[in-house]
Amino acid sequence: MAYATSQDMIDRFSERQLVEVTDPEILTIKVAALDRALEDASDEIDGYLEGRYRLPLQSPPRSLRILACNIAMYRLLSLRQIDVMEDQRQRYEDAIKYLRAVANGDINLGLNQVGQTVDPAGGPTLVAGPERTFSRDRLKGF
Repeated sequence: MAYATSQDMIDRFSERQLVEVTDPEILTIKVAALDRALEDASDEIDGYLEGRYRLPLQSPPRSLRILACNIAMYRLLSLRQIDVMEDQRQRYEDAIKYLRAVANGDINLGLNQVGQTVDPAGGPTLVAGPERTFSRDRLKGF
């Protein structure tokens, strides 16, 4: 399962850029090439996540969509001779750095071990502590 769609790529990058990296004749965006690059990027992301989460993730966070788009664009650019490769290389390296931090437990995706989103306000907070020192009964007469 890909973490992003070809429409996510179209929304994130310019149409001209996507045409250049997917179509050798530079006529139109080849959606099949985008989908293939996104599937490859998602597989690479899963390689980092599989040690921490049960895959496939039930509700992947938005951050993985962004990372998948950046990794896919890097892969597409690496197939072409385009001057903007350095900028995309940095985005790719940032994406991999982020995924390594997730794999090491330094960054939490907001998911439990099963891969489902954790609702921070989902249940009651229980606090245990010593008996109260001051109460209405103990302060009677003051």
